[in-house]
Amino acid sequence: MKMENNQEFRGKKLLVLGGITLACDIVRHAQAMGVYVVVADYDRNSPAKKIADKAVLIDALDVDAIVELCKLENIDGVTTGFVDILLAPCYEVCKRLGLPYYVTPKMLTMSTNKIDFKDTCDKYDVPVPKTYLVGDLIPVEMYDKINYPVFVKPLDGSGSRGAGVCNDEEELKIQFKEAVSYSSTNKAIIEDYITGRDFLLDYIAVDGEFRLLSMFDRYVTSDRGSAVNYANISMAPSKAIDIYLDRINDKVINMFKDLGFKDGLLFMQGYTEGNQITFFEMGCRLGGSFYNHEKKCIGYDPVDMIIRYALAGKMVYDINVIDKDIAKYNHKYALDCNYLLKGSDETVSEIKGIEEVKKLPSCISTIQYHEVGYHYTKDKTVDKPIFTAEIVVDNVIKVKEDVAYINNVFDVLNERGESILINKFDPEQLFD
Repeated sequence: MKMENNQEFRGKKLLVLGGITLACDIVRHAQAMGVYVVVADYDRNSPAKKIADKAVLIDALDVDAIVELCKLENIDGVTTGFVDILLAPCYEVCKRLGLPYYVTPKMLTMSTNKIDFKDTCDKYDVPVPKTYLVGDLIPVEMYDKINYPVFVKPLDGSGSRGAGVCNDEEELKIQFKEAVSYSSTNKAIIEDYITGRDFLLDYIAVDGEFRLLSMFDRYVTSDRGSAVNYANISMAPSKAIDIYLDRINDKVINMFKDLGFKDGLLFMQGYTEGNQITFFEMGCRLGGSFYNHEKKCIGYDPVDMIIRYALAGKMVYDINVIDKDIAKYNHKYALDCNYLLKGSDETVSEIKGIEEVKKLPSCISTIQYHEVGYHYTKDKTVDKPIFTAEIVVDNVIKVKEDVAYINNVFDVLNERGESILINKFDPEQLFD
């Protein structure tokens, strides 16, 4: 049964932890369902707070304070959407208050501890890269055992922060030190560098049954680094969708079931090359903005699902009505076109083309992350997104035409009238 916005939850109160831009979609959707929405975090200017029914300035990591807030406000459900660090406090708050939350302790450890993820995948024959080292320093004798290139990342990090490819010993020493600095345990991982095309896929679980909702290939321009949060373009269905469903899907589902996962949203990220599929990460939250595409292309909305679970303990009434091949997207192409800022000391003086993009028949949604006047400097942020256009088309020709059109009309200029966007992705390369 597909879910539609209605007023069935009128009078219910939902607390959303974290008010980043993407969380605005949770707030709006819940309000359309008749829900009174409270948004809480440490930033008084969080975008989602501006549209919430009530905004609370509080540290979302402070479980005791959040529990007291829930009691004071008579909160009926608590959820969070996109930030890994908020999953554990959300779990603990719901546990203390006896509220529904699909995340389990094992989901949390697999999502935040890279070694637990890799070891668990190995046990179930789910492919992951070879690991050379986990620790806070590299023994001298280890350097002779490493076959470059290798990938280095924090043991317990997220969002690609502190991660990167190393082609020789000198790069390894620098990257390892940076990775350790991003780890709360002061440890990093050295593993084989996986080549190929990056992908991200979404699962839904209901009462112990699983469905793959989407598999997006992530395309990046050649001038960018190896570890990125935002692809230049993400497109579904993946070119590897048939191979994945035939060879890997059952192994992943078997792993989830055996680990006792019953309900929730789970994403996994990895690389495909030829017939090879290798995973390097998983999460138990909304993954980016792909939910808009899933709603448009297959009729199921993960944002709706997490709200329903928080308030009623059920994501969809019957998962068996969802076709097992639904991630093939039935001859549709769904794309996220991301535009990111370059430079280390710039001010956004003009943003061009947003209204033209919105008028495209294929455009289902846009996300504007910053306004004119936004100033940014060099920091540890991996990517600086400014705009995302989400489009759905029926054929390859329209993919190329519409991406080329968006590339042509959209631009961001600094005070000197210069474009401050990183290179745009050539849509012809999507089908090479």
